[in-house]
Order: sequence, then structure tokens, then C-alpha cells
Amino acid sequence: MSVPGVASILAVADSDSYLKWAAATLDRLGSVPRRELVVLRTPVRPDDVQATAALAGTGWAGRVVDDHSVVGLAARLRRTRPDAVLVATTGPAAEVLMRVLVALPYRPVVVTGLPGMSIPATARALEFRAGADVFVVHSRHERTEFDRVGREIGVRPTWALDRLPFLDAGADGPDDAPLRRVVFAPQAKFPRAPGQRLAVLRSLGQLARTRPDLDVVVKVRAWAGQAQTHDEAYPYDEMWRRSGDDAPLRWDAGPLAAQLEPGTALVTVSSTAMLEALALGLRGLVVADFGLGDDNLTTVYEGSGLVGTLRDVEAARFFDADPAWLVDNYLHPEPAELPRVLAELTGPGAPPLGPVRVRPPVGGRRALARRYARLALPAAALRGVRRVRRHGLAGH
Repeated sequence: MSVPGVASILAVADSDSYLKWAAATLDRLGSVPRRELVVLRTPVRPDDVQATAALAGTGWAGRVVDDHSVVGLAARLRRTRPDAVLVATTGPAAEVLMRVLVALPYRPVVVTGLPGMSIPATARALEFRAGADVFVVHSRHERTEFDRVGREIGVRPTWALDRLPFLDAGADGPDDAPLRRVVFAPQAKFPRAPGQRLAVLRSLGQLARTRPDLDVVVKVRAWAGQAQTHDEAYPYDEMWRRSGDDAPLRWDAGPLAAQLEPGTALVTVSSTAMLEALALGLRGLVVADFGLGDDNLTTVYEGSGLVGTLRDVEAARFFDADPAWLVDNYLHPEPAELPRVLAELTGPGAPPLGPVRVRPPVGGRRALARRYARLALPAAALRGVRRVRRHGLAGH
């Protein structure tokens, strides 16, 4: 679909998951003549290996993506004046970018969103991105929940329902190939406790020992020490190395899609990787040993038919998702709405856009100043500041 009034769009990303989402979203806007993608220099900026994996399968694969400081990005926006800007960044960076957009000498359409499952919908996610005209949601469930939260706090963007880009390819039905591979997709934040994380690896190791016919893979988003969207206090690869366990697990940090072949089952605690597997008709298992709910972002899986335990993992018991749950949660049949929404905002007869509206800073002005510093200081310097603060507080 063409997008009248939008001849150019610039997407700004700041982490591996946002970079993946931004690139794929630009691909969906293929009718826009000029599409550009840049990375913002922040502490979560992906390294070359992560960027290559994030861009795999998109129109940006194999290309070098420009990176900018926040000052350099502002200069580029003033120079190139794109008609639309996709703010595909973590919340603190998005809040800063909204203020950069307010200061521009012209008014672009501002689009934003989150790169994965976003249930529960939070006020904080909306407040960081409150200046956006369009907020992309990825399921019927998300649209309902974000609209409810937005009404409560007075943030009312136009919602655009789009599947997560990596779910565009759909399967004709459930995968009926014999099981030959089990892939564990970690999530950086959950489970929180190191003992719980090691328990997951032990169960996978037990499966690998008792079922040598299965290829048991731990598909990490990043190796220990690499930056990613969320800080990982206890990286799985480091924990496994320290454990001394010799179970035949295979470790991989490449694109997930390369692992999701027929005959694969995916295991996770709360990673969006589950959705990629379900879109291909594959079996899955959401580990509920550590709870199921908002605390670890697994509320969305209630009623999915995918919930199980580590004992199921060890016994190689995996499940097909409930069809009705799939339609309400990320595998809806509606076509992507972002092109239509942009056309309505910019096409003939559309009213002029008012100024980009920003709210008082989340957490106050001092918090906003810290966010600016986070974008301005090198990652190594920020890590040093955090260590000093942490050790200093611990010493007192």
C-alpha cells in the first residue's frame, strides 16, 4: 500500500531487538521511496555480531548501518528532514528522542512501538513514548490493554495493529514431523535467580543425556559481556561454563530462524522466540516452575495450552498452542495497519499535525538529565560509574 505524504522515513534503533524490529518494519513500508536506518549510540548498542544477526532476513542484511550520537542524529534530522521518524528504542532513549523531535524546525510523523510481546501493558512504556502519533501494537490483546492504560493516563496515540515482523511467514497447520531438535530461548531478565537459571540448564542437560537422538540447543541472544536490550545479571553461557556440567548441549548465538526447522520444539520462560516457533506451526513449552504472571511477563501465556514444567522438558513433552489463543495473541489474520494509518495521517485532506507533545519527564528532571548522560557518555564510562555507585553503596 502506498503512503501519501510520506516519501521518506528514518528509523532509529538502539539495541539488537529494536534493530531487528526497526529493519523489518521498514521492509513492510516498501512503498516509501526513501527508507533509512540508523543506530543510536547507547550502552545497549549492538556489536557487529549482534547487528548481523538482527538484520538477517531483512532488506538490510549485509549492509552497514550508520550510527549516531544523539547530537549527530539531531543534525541529520535537520539536514535530511524525513517525513516520518520511527523511534525504535528503549524507553529512556525514546524519551530523549521525543525532545529532540520537538526541537526540529519542521514536523515529521512520529511512530513508535515495542519489539516483542508487551503484556502486561504498562503506563511507563507509554509515558516514555508519549509524543508519538502512532504506536504499533502486535496483537488484539495488546491493543485492548494499551488502549485501556492510555485512557487512564491520558496518552492517546493512534494504534496500528501489525504482526511482529518475524511472524509474517505462517504455517498451514501444526508441525507433524518427528521431534529431532529442542531449542531453549533464554530471556535476559527471567528467571531472576541464578539457581533457577541453572535449573533450566540442568533439565536441558538431562534431556540431552537421555535422548542422544535430539539436538538440544541453547540459543542465546548474546554471549556473556555483550550488550543487549536488557541487562543480564547471570548469563547462561557463563553459568554453564562455571557449573562444569558436561551434558552435550549445543550453544548458538546466530539467527533463531536457522534453528526453527520442522521437527523442532521451542522451550522458554518468557522469550518472544516462542512466537516465531508458533508461527511456523512448531511445538513449544513455557516453563512455569518459577511462576506464571506479570512478575515474569508470562501472563500472556495463560490459556495458551503451552504451559508446562521442567519435568516436561526432561521427558520431551511439548505442546501445540490453542488456536483461539493464537488469533488473540500475535497470530491474528488482519493485514498490517501501519501503512494505512500513516496514509490517513498524511494523505489528502488530513488535518495538519500539531506540535509533538511531550509530558513532564518520567521520574523528574534529574532522571531525564541522567538519560541524556546515558546517551552522551561512552558505555565503558557508564559501567564504571555504576560499579562505583554499587560498591560505594555496598561499603556504606
